[in-house]
Amino acid sequence: MIPTTKPIKRAAINAFITLFCTTLSLNSFSQEQAKTMLSTSIETDNFSYAYVIIEGKSFSKKLQVTVDFGDTDEQIQAGETYSNILTNKTSYAAVLNYMAQNQFELVETLDYTDTYSGKNKHSGIVFILRKVSK
Repeated sequence: MIPTTKPIKRAAINAFITLFCTTLSLNSFSQEQAKTMLSTSIETDNFSYAYVIIEGKSFSKKLQVTVDFGDTDEQIQAGETYSNILTNKTSYAAVLNYMAQNQFELVETLDYTDTYSGKNKHSGIVFILRKVSK
């Protein structure tokens, strides 16, 4: 009887080790999903227009996005929240789609250029968006 219990114990230990390693690997590879929608604490119903500046980052495909709703404290905070969510997107369409999901429509697009040594350099795009009335 003693020789038959050792393989059973060994099999139980192997099963426990396998289960432990599987559980550990699942936990180490699981990631928290990034929240892409605004929290309900930011209300944009009273903001009529948004001014969105989109610039490319150096040596990257990611975009640097700045959203401007106005100059009150509430508008500045909402603009920073939108900017943080939209920065690092890799597509202009993704920025527009996000704003459309939040009830904004495109009014006008402007070319954003810098002048350096007398030469104009394209550095981004400006979207002027209007809040869609319900």
